[in-house]
Amino acid sequence: MKSQCVVLGGGGFVGQPLCAALIERGFVVRSLSRQGHPGRLIHPTLDQVEWVAGTIGSNICRRVLEGAEHVFHLASTTLPASSNEDMVFDLESNTLATLRMLQDLAGSTARIYFLSSGGTVYGVPTTPVIAETHRTEPICAYGVHKLAIEKYLGLLRYQNKLASIILRPSNIYGETQNQRSPLGAVLHFARHAIEGTPIEIWGDGTVVRDYIHVEDVVGAILAAMKYAGRKAIFNIGSGQGTSLNDLVRHLQILLGRNIDVRYSSARSFDVPVNILDITLGTCELNWKPGVSLEVGLHRALTQLERERMQVVKCRVCGAESYGEPIGGSNCL
Repeated sequence: MKSQCVVLGGGGFVGQPLCAALIERGFVVRSLSRQGHPGRLIHPTLDQVEWVAGTIGSNICRRVLEGAEHVFHLASTTLPASSNEDMVFDLESNTLATLRMLQDLAGSTARIYFLSSGGTVYGVPTTPVIAETHRTEPICAYGVHKLAIEKYLGLLRYQNKLASIILRPSNIYGETQNQRSPLGAVLHFARHAIEGTPIEIWGDGTVVRDYIHVEDVVGAILAAMKYAGRKAIFNIGSGQGTSLNDLVRHLQILLGRNIDVRYSSARSFDVPVNILDITLGTCELNWKPGVSLEVGLHRALTQLERERMQVVKCRVCGAESYGEPIGGSNCL
């Protein structure tokens, strides 16, 4: 009998390639997300996923989790930039909802894999490269809720009620990411570069991030499924730092032209530097990143250029545009 996998947030940027990878490896996959079927599938095998609409911690979620052997928690209702705007909502819809779900799973044989945030749980670093043992002092509610969920998972693991692995990815990007999403400088910058519109940078562009391709994040999750060691928390990143100004320079080299950049005031929740030490993950999980930033940027630019050449008609208002998802934004 095939193993049962449940992906919470399976219709998202990381969820879809993870679901596809699990299907290809012979698992039966169910996805729970607020929208259910994502509408636009990035891989033909995703037709085999059972798409369920619902929220974490609900009765629907409880039914979806029945019989699950592997549960992947990728879902979040907020972003780092928006989480501080309504911290009560962030707490209720993420931490409390997840705790209800974990209590439903407690005592089961399921193993949960939680995608935390290596970019926010540590806060302002005290070392050039951040290891898993670094202090955790998040400066946004998003990081607080991720860390709180980690702590509840640790408590349940200590009580021998639930097996879990926590992955702390750095800044995830990839060519299948929503270009219009406010999360992710790589695709945001690349889209503006392709369109010839100015890139807006908060601050002076010296903010440094560790960019990891979604393909490598999925690889780390799959590696964690095979892990039988004693460690429970792993940084997942490239181990390399790239400033926003460097990111612009990479794009200029690949495009062979200058890019217009506009600078504005820095944001209070942006830590100045975030580079993850991935030694533990590479040693314990037998995993390492394989997609360089240069290769990832080239893929992103290629995909964006391809989409720009496709005329798409909005099924609501009938207007035509280049590269917009079907069901379009023209009438919103």
